[in-house]
Amino acid sequence: MPEKVTISVADDAVDRIDEVVAALESGGLQVDQVLRPLGVITGSADTRHVQALGGVAGVASVEPQRTFRLPPPDSDVQ
Repeated sequence: MPEKVTISVADDAVDRIDEVVAALESGGLQVDQVLRPLGVITGSADTRHVQALGGVAGVASVEPQRTFRLPPPDSDVQ
């Protein structure tokens, strides 16, 4: 099952972010967005590949994306 992730690119690899993206895609990442100025890549990968993405050269961290759901406007919120 695919897991949404946010990947932070190491400071010394931001200038070659396209190479990092290519390596991540080879490692199983389906890229959604590349935020070049921030050094952040978002996408999804099969759960069994997520941990290996952290070992790609130029990757500082791989974090699961968090999803928040608000209750409907007419619900009783305590």
